[in-house]
Amino acid sequence: MAFGKDFRNQLRKNIVVEAGKTTEVVIVAPKELPKTVGGQILDEEGKPLANVMVKVRGKANAIVSGTIPHAFADSPTDNEGRINFAVQDFGHYSLTIQVDGYEPAKVDGLVVGDEKVAPEFVVKLKRAKEVKGSVEVQVLSANGSPMKGVWVAPIRKQSEDQFSPFGEWLIERGQFSDKNGLVRFNDLPAGDYTFVGIPPSDNLTVAVSPTVTVASTEKVKVTISFPKTGRIIGKLVDEKGKPVAGEFVSVWREEENPEERLLGYDSPTAVTKSDGSFTLENLPEGSYIIATSFGVAVGLVTTWQNVRVRRGETAKVTATVRKEMPTVSITGEVIDSSGKPVSGATVLVNSEPMLRVVTDENGRFSFSEIPAFRYNRPATYFVTVTKPGFAPRSETVKIEDGKSPEVRLMLEPGALIEGQLVNEKGEPVGGMPVYAVPEELACAG
Repeated sequence: MAFGKDFRNQLRKNIVVEAGKTTEVVIVAPKELPKTVGGQILDEEGKPLANVMVKVRGKANAIVSGTIPHAFADSPTDNEGRINFAVQDFGHYSLTIQVDGYEPAKVDGLVVGDEKVAPEFVVKLKRAKEVKGSVEVQVLSANGSPMKGVWVAPIRKQSEDQFSPFGEWLIERGQFSDKNGLVRFNDLPAGDYTFVGIPPSDNLTVAVSPTVTVASTEKVKVTISFPKTGRIIGKLVDEKGKPVAGEFVSVWREEENPEERLLGYDSPTAVTKSDGSFTLENLPEGSYIIATSFGVAVGLVTTWQNVRVRRGETAKVTATVRKEMPTVSITGEVIDSSGKPVSGATVLVNSEPMLRVVTDENGRFSFSEIPAFRYNRPATYFVTVTKPGFAPRSETVKIEDGKSPEVRLMLEPGALIEGQLVNEKGEPVGGMPVYAVPEELACAG
């Protein structure tokens, strides 16, 4: 794969590489990728939909360089109903065309390749039926009783919009639940909805309803239930076991919660008492990491704790702070495919700064005094091994419970690719970086 500003974004040629052999290849650099794709939007009678806002969402059917190429546009049509929009890369695209007041339409098999003229499409849109319905939301507490004063807002699902995966959050339609825990939403356009409940107390997490469909004028009922939560009771002590008072303690969830991230929910915090004790209430079930403010005033750092919180239960923990950031060692060996040690291999660890050692005659290597925590979490490092004649090898190493890991990496024989990059006239092209990418990552366009 080659990249260059004077040609299209990426140039590809499939080749088969065999271990221990040299493969020669010539890559021809064609002309620049068309910058836009064009289309015409018509109504049911074939008349152009002029000067209307069009939403285009789509993607190609394969991965390129670790990402899926997308098509994205929010643009008006011209007087002839035409629209142009950009694409990220070559590929076979599937698109969804949306115009307010019309049913969405699909465009499949739009091929973006080496053409001198950008591909075009024509799509006819049907008038959407003006269907509006109502939804009654019942808000219940963890014990099943109605909750008053919970702010509830609908989120309209837009599954085709990868740039807004959670949907359209209709904040302006938000309401507070009444004394019976009810909220009523009238005149909702047809579609799929979820409803988010934000409690009056900052100590409670958000709650989300199941997805419901508004497809007629009949009222739809749905329930938002706040789940039972757990809590953490703990104690913060120093290395001698003495309590540490006045420290901020917080928790982070290890599992990602999309709704909480969307709404900016913050996990609870606490300040340790004179005996070092703290309590963290109303935690949804899940795995958490306990952390403190690092004891800036007294030069302490925290030994991080992993805690599992279960519904309706109390988790107990003692966290110890130390005067220095704990460190670990990463040791290991490098072997070849037959199990023999590989000496003279370069081993890298992406610490700060980057660490580098060379394996000894027994294929062994060692890194010492590596921080056990990075970015406020137990550290994760990438260990990479290279040696001429072998394919590079990388391994992800996670530091758990402050223990020093042992790593074993096996190198496979490498292959050499030699080639030449030329333009359409067969003239050499210099100054363009070329990369070898596995075929499963190449776009099928």
